[in-house]
Amino acid sequence: MKKIFLILFILILTSLSAFAEYKPIPKNLSKQYKKEMEYIINTEYPKAIKNVDEYIKNAKNLRDNVLKNGFNLENYINLTLISEVCIPAADLDLYAKLMKVTQEKYLGTKYQPLGTDSTNPIYEYLYPYIKDNNVNQNKLTKIILYENKQIKIIEEYIKQVEKLRP
Repeated sequence: MKKIFLILFILILTSLSAFAEYKPIPKNLSKQYKKEMEYIINTEYPKAIKNVDEYIKNAKNLRDNVLKNGFNLENYINLTLISEVCIPAADLDLYAKLMKVTQEKYLGTKYQPLGTDSTNPIYEYLYPYIKDNNVNQNKLTKIILYENKQIKIIEEYIKQVEKLRP
């Protein structure tokens, strides 16, 4: 019985590594890839920041509503969801576009989106391509820093709302 489990475990481990195989971008397309990735990052950067700002505005309205009308569980939950789910995923479209172009145009494979609401797995997938082709990722870093700063603001809103909790 132990041997069967061991064999299944080994098969699962070896099959997982086969799905995560890295295929480099052809050298003759490296400059074009870098240029296109940076263009996508530059055009999608303001949209991601705007998404975060919209979530902040919504969170402030929820907080103000609670301060004005008293504790409301629905508003409290929505505030929490904004900080834990919405803001960290505000740049998901940007990463999806980067991944789609990478897969379809440069790797010649069908676009396979990752079933996640986090950009971390997508970034981990894209990182070898970004690194190998010297893609400037400063704006990606700025988005993350901005998101984290805004999450802290919403966490303060949540603390203010929790003080009114019965």
